[in-house]
Amino acid sequence: MSEFQDAGKPVIAVSTPGFKGTNYEGREWVVDALIRQYLTRLPKGEKIKGLVNIWGPVPSHDPYWLGDFRELENLVRELGLTPNVIFGEHKGVENLDKAPLAEFNLLVSTWVGLDNVKLLETVFGTPYLHYPVLPIGAHESSVFLRTIARFAGLDPAPVETIIARHEEEYYYYIERSVSVFFENRTASKMFSTVTTSSRALAVARFLINDFGLMPNKQYLTENVPTEHQERIAGYFRNFNYGIEAETVFSTDGYLIHRQIEEEYFAGPPLIVGSIFEKQLVKKLSGNFVCVSTPFQQKVALHSSYAGYHGGLKFLEDLFTGVYQTYN
Repeated sequence: MSEFQDAGKPVIAVSTPGFKGTNYEGREWVVDALIRQYLTRLPKGEKIKGLVNIWGPVPSHDPYWLGDFRELENLVRELGLTPNVIFGEHKGVENLDKAPLAEFNLLVSTWVGLDNVKLLETVFGTPYLHYPVLPIGAHESSVFLRTIARFAGLDPAPVETIIARHEEEYYYYIERSVSVFFENRTASKMFSTVTTSSRALAVARFLINDFGLMPNKQYLTENVPTEHQERIAGYFRNFNYGIEAETVFSTDGYLIHRQIEEEYFAGPPLIVGSIFEKQLVKKLSGNFVCVSTPFQQKVALHSSYAGYHGGLKFLEDLFTGVYQTYN
């Protein structure tokens, strides 16, 4: 370490022993170190009008993280803003160096990264917008765009034009496939998620608000810190139509599966989780969508469930699984 420091190279030290915390907390610690040990040493510059730092999916741990960042960038860019993502293809130190110059930080996550954007506000005076839901489908994506536009002080008229164009395309594809979605007797009417709180909330908002399914218990598995649990549980009590979902914070897969087996699903259950749930779904004669690690169901290179197109992709994967199971 001293060898590189003597050569004038920035060296960032982070204590991340394997027994301390989780991958999600580790991501926060690394970004915290980058802010405190690197960004604070850069020459100060003027804020760049329209520049927005986007923080959200955990790199390399969320199987859709690259695609989700790309879709979030696309949505922000359509508003006339300039997205700045630190992680991923063609990203890195150049984008990191611009982080203190952003007009605001956008955090798309239930809790991971919240301490980081608060620290950026304290150190650089950069305000942040915490949007806890990864937008999937038309309803949430439209709310997402309107929320960012209000926060950024943008003219709402062009934003509504963008939304109308996306929704027209989105519902065109939904209408073309309505018979598949609503006349398939083997499709699920109720669902549970067994995944991270961010992914579970995104999927639940989509399945309830866009698609009219009813939630059973939602199992949040990334060992959410206690100080965030009540706030996150509140997100699951605030769906459209007055619908609420009970949340269970647990890392015990065995107990989660036993509870799911005891639940009432009013037909074939839909379980959204990781490969660990695949055998459980077979046992229950249900339907399954794999959205989180371990992720051995398929390969995700460029895919994303985020945004308007991501909602259609989720439905493709869901009903492809239904057909493969029952035909």
